[in-house]
Amino acid sequence: MLGFLLACGLRDVMPGGPVLEPSARDALEPGMGAALVDGQPVAYLTPPRVRFPVPALQVFGLRYDLDIVAVSDHPDFVMHELARITTTEGTRWIAKDSTVDREQCVATDIPGLYAWAAEVPVRRVASAMTVDDRSSGTEIDLSVSYTNCLGSPTRIDYRGPLPTQASRPRNGNTMGHSRRAVAALLDLFLFRAGGRIAVEIDGQRRKIVPLLGLAPQVYALAQVQGGFAVVDASMEGDETGFSLTRPGRDITWPTHAHEDWKVVEHGWLKRESPVATLLYHFVEGELDRALVTQQGEVVTEVVFSPRLPDVRRRFEGTAHSAFAVDINGQRGHGTGSVDVSWAGDDVSIDLVPTEPRWFADRPMHGTLAYEAGTAYLHMERIDVQDR
Repeated sequence: MLGFLLACGLRDVMPGGPVLEPSARDALEPGMGAALVDGQPVAYLTPPRVRFPVPALQVFGLRYDLDIVAVSDHPDFVMHELARITTTEGTRWIAKDSTVDREQCVATDIPGLYAWAAEVPVRRVASAMTVDDRSSGTEIDLSVSYTNCLGSPTRIDYRGPLPTQASRPRNGNTMGHSRRAVAALLDLFLFRAGGRIAVEIDGQRRKIVPLLGLAPQVYALAQVQGGFAVVDASMEGDETGFSLTRPGRDITWPTHAHEDWKVVEHGWLKRESPVATLLYHFVEGELDRALVTQQGEVVTEVVFSPRLPDVRRRFEGTAHSAFAVDINGQRGHGTGSVDVSWAGDDVSIDLVPTEPRWFADRPMHGTLAYEAGTAYLHMERIDVQDR
């Protein structure tokens, strides 16, 4: 099927392979050396502004055990998804509807919704949700009712075989979804096209839009999403860790949370949650690796070479690092660079994804400020031409 679609000129929406050859990915392993400015180790001019290690970027990762995807003819949406996620508190279901601007909105009945996976700052609405999962063996048989982000009652019924084969290739195209919130990469580790679906919104049955006028756009898959997210947060603590509050200053931020981050052994900084655990590794205050785990398995890994500088300490010039992102054990799904410098009293951070193409169109710019022992990190999406 993928070969047919590629032949039809749909390369801009189809998955790709790794963007780094194994040797190039191996060359970006951490431990390759201290942070550099103009090829020389960073010369720090001041002691640390705070006692706790400061992560200058927000990584994220999320594994969907099952994801039902459909494209309907509704004028306000370009895609509907039903996703099943395993957490330490049990199985959770979320509905994701992508509006015509390709921004995703999550509707679910998960308690504490605005703090749930708060590192992923997509819009979310609390909705009563009815899930009737009659699946058995190798067959999916599912009915879900909820109220979407526009306040419309929605029901989706799906029947079809469970996906059992990995997508070939697996480096999934994000197709522009949530471009304001995340620089995302995907691993489509299971994929099946087809199945019988009914989408009803506001009591009206919607038609499923065929691809190229041929096959209805209905898919059952399993995937991992990961990469970098925009962030607005404050951090306050000591050498044992810190309390992180989202948002830090932006009262319009879509998620709200208070998180406990701990310094653990061997240079690791750790935040646990029922959904995903975030881990950042520092060497003398310099960041060389970040991990996201879910149910004990690594779903996202980012390595920086050379290490990112210690952003608590002033230095002159611009520190430049390359990075690679592995998704669900698939090495080299994404690559790019990070530039860090001091601009007045604040730290300036520029994240520049370069490959694949759907990753490269999501650069970010951030600032890190210190006030009375508190660190404030804000990072937002910028347009490619504004880099």
